[in-house]
Amino acid sequence: MAALGGTLAVLELTGKDPGTKTDDSSSQVVASVPDEAENLSLINVDAKAITSVSVQNESGGYFLERPSSGKSEFNIKELTGINQNSSKIAGIVEDLASLEAYKTVEENAQDLSKFGLDEPAASFTVTFSDGTERSFEIGDISTKKRYRYFRESGKNTVYMVLETCLSDMIGRKEELVQLSLFGSQTDESYGRLEVERKDLGYTLAFEDISEEQQVISSQVMVEPIFSHLNITTSGDVTHGLFNLSAGRCEAVFPTDEQKEEYGITDPTARVHYKNSNEEFTLIIGKPIYRQNDEGVDIDEIGSYYCMTEGMAGEDCIWEIPADSLPWATFLPGDIVSMMTSNKIFDVCEVKVTANGELHDYTLSADEEESEVYWVKKNGTDVSVDLFKGLYKYLLSFPTKEIYFDGVEGEPFLTIEVIRTDEGGDKIEFYKDSSRRVIAAVNGRPSYRLQSRWTDTFIENIARLDRGEEIRETP
Repeated sequence: MAALGGTLAVLELTGKDPGTKTDDSSSQVVASVPDEAENLSLINVDAKAITSVSVQNESGGYFLERPSSGKSEFNIKELTGINQNSSKIAGIVEDLASLEAYKTVEENAQDLSKFGLDEPAASFTVTFSDGTERSFEIGDISTKKRYRYFRESGKNTVYMVLETCLSDMIGRKEELVQLSLFGSQTDESYGRLEVERKDLGYTLAFEDISEEQQVISSQVMVEPIFSHLNITTSGDVTHGLFNLSAGRCEAVFPTDEQKEEYGITDPTARVHYKNSNEEFTLIIGKPIYRQNDEGVDIDEIGSYYCMTEGMAGEDCIWEIPADSLPWATFLPGDIVSMMTSNKIFDVCEVKVTANGELHDYTLSADEEESEVYWVKKNGTDVSVDLFKGLYKYLLSFPTKEIYFDGVEGEPFLTIEVIRTDEGGDKIEFYKDSSRRVIAAVNGRPSYRLQSRWTDTFIENIARLDRGEEIRETP
């Protein structure tokens, strides 16, 4: 029973089950390691005393150096010219300056293979300001999962060292690249944003609109149609480039072959921004699909490979989460607002021509009072509440499908909204098919919709004349 209890104690430390084959010598070492932390100092210097760190690992390693100018900031030699994560690099130096071991695993170890130190995962050499050097090796993850086996080169005392202090020695140099891409908006005026997509045959463009013309948003779509934007859904499209960050740096100084491999030469989308002070582009390449528990791709995009143009220090291929890249998938109907965005309190007249008959509605309203005082049709009073219902239906116009090809024939329905400041919108409807119509806003074909919407609008005019409740949906 005592022997069995000892075996179970070893298995608990090693994470093995009774049916798993174990290395006897390794088990003996584990059993002999005291549980109490020893917190042994391995390096104890001022961070300023470290002049360089040379790292070798499976991904190639890197050389961290203090610039000859004497500045405190370090540089990764292999990343020279790339924006580097200075705080993360400074953290490496700080950790090394006060490096300590959690505990001693084995002194004068004869078999380094059981610790992964015969073929270490990484090694590094620290050079100090007095010209001395010390080298270290990093082995396997220890039986305590937060630690790695560790030794100083040429010495056979094996320690446990906290893995978070060593992860940057094991990882890729690309993990030390700054992931912030474009920074914040630098100009009060918005400028112009253009989106080109492989799956669309047109360019989408967005610009500022003057304060006098602002109805809902400060920006409007100007190509392929003019439209005000839905502020609840358009912000990520119009302003998502600012403060955009990558999730990961995939490669630095990519070759032409790599750009082709990652879809940069034949991109999914290009997002170009320009204002009076700056100009830059985001190129969205191939998608990266999520994987299931078995490591098999599923039909869901998790991120994209990307590059930037016009930004210094960003000659990299980035991996950016799909949630941060609306330009790869959005459609105009997702972000545009109502066909006409004129509030009823700003309107003084609505002219409707349907089937050759003019329905001329005039009204008096006050936005401060949120009140419509009266409405007349062709000079005769009509119900204010019913007219408000008709106008509400007009504002419900579906804008999901944009259209910008030509139209033929004469409009069968025209709606002209006139504001008190003499602005407004004129919408003309043309037959497209038995079930589809085209809406041209202010002379430009803009939307295609099902004819039942216009059928219901014309029917609602008759309902208003009869004093009947207005239908809210087609």
